[in-house]
Amino acid sequence: MKKSIKNLALGLLLAFTALSFISCGHEPVFYGIIHDVVPEAALVNGNITSIVRCTVNSEEYLFLSNGGALQYKPLDSSKHGEWKSDGIKLPFKLHHYNYYATSGEGIGHQGELVHQVLADASNIYVFTADFEQNDQYGVVMPKAFHLWAKPLDSLFNGSSADWVDIVETHDEYFKFSLNVKETEVELDFSFFFTNTPKQAHRKAYLAVKASDAFKYYELNGAADPLDCTSSITAANKIQVYDKSTKINSAFYLGSDLYFSDSLVVITNETKDDNSTFACLAGMKSNYYTTSDLYILTSGVLNKEEKISASSPIASLAVTADSLIIGKGSYGETYTSTGGLERVLITNNLPETEIKGFTNNAQYQITTSYIVLALLCTDPTLNEADANLYATVSYRGASSSSSASYTNVGLWSYYPTRGNWNRE
Repeated sequence: MKKSIKNLALGLLLAFTALSFISCGHEPVFYGIIHDVVPEAALVNGNITSIVRCTVNSEEYLFLSNGGALQYKPLDSSKHGEWKSDGIKLPFKLHHYNYYATSGEGIGHQGELVHQVLADASNIYVFTADFEQNDQYGVVMPKAFHLWAKPLDSLFNGSSADWVDIVETHDEYFKFSLNVKETEVELDFSFFFTNTPKQAHRKAYLAVKASDAFKYYELNGAADPLDCTSSITAANKIQVYDKSTKINSAFYLGSDLYFSDSLVVITNETKDDNSTFACLAGMKSNYYTTSDLYILTSGVLNKEEKISASSPIASLAVTADSLIIGKGSYGETYTSTGGLERVLITNNLPETEIKGFTNNAQYQITTSYIVLALLCTDPTLNEADANLYATVSYRGASSSSSASYTNVGLWSYYPTRGNWNRE
């Protein structure tokens, strides 16, 4: 009997030892352990929806916001901890909540929360909201939206005087309402922008729902947005889903500007050269992507040739030798299909097969996180030699998954460090 118990204990120990080094995906956990790194201090936290390229007085920068002040760093910075926010004066107070009235403010929500930052060749745009408590529905709702515009070359002048709120003169573009379940605010408008390495190709757009159709405007700094609806034709429109009725993106292929229903698009354009291909995520409605990724080399999309990611695509970045796919679905109750995947680029075209990373990307940014945005600062460089950024978040409570709020924010890969880590 003792011998049987001893053998059973030994068997369980061996089984546990074997399982300890095998993940549910049948990959050695030991491989993941050796790819773990000492964490950097998490300095850029919160939900960041975009990482924006901007040219300010002939210098290239990256800009972002986690809901508060604009943060920026030089494009070629390759070091942790160099983001800063000094020198930029916003025209509004940042969002906060007052439990007690002060001499200048009442009780409740005060200031504006930054939702999105975007830019074109000459201007930066900051989309914000201020809030109020809606006692009828028992929820906090936006009270109003604002779209602030400022010329990039005056961004660091320390003044808030030349910011202009486009909503003040065109509030008819910015309608919103509570949905039928009284759980979410539905916007009748959205933004998209090209965000390309080439300054001359940077454009920003506003889509506005008008009756059963949509109208489109090119943002024009502090001036009136330019109605460009009629310029979107069959010749420059790339449809990835036959039933889509909304344009969600714009991009340059070569020297030609295209529009698409795809929410997630990337090209291999560089600062000095036009793009030779574009990658477009598939769509299953006006607002949700699929795991399909189509490769476009001309003005005609071949849907027979595609890359199949393991889950819905949320963001993309391209280097000279890799296409990096950020995943995650906004329709899930909690995030379980996020993370990063990679496709090799050979002969200047993406392959169709998913390949593993040679760095720690998939161990640091796991399937528990939606990858909101991805960016490679210089697409002429190979993945191992490039500066890469990713912003992550998750849906649902962290207790329902392995996600941690401390990981929500900006991540970076620097070639001098050789790994992905918090920024």
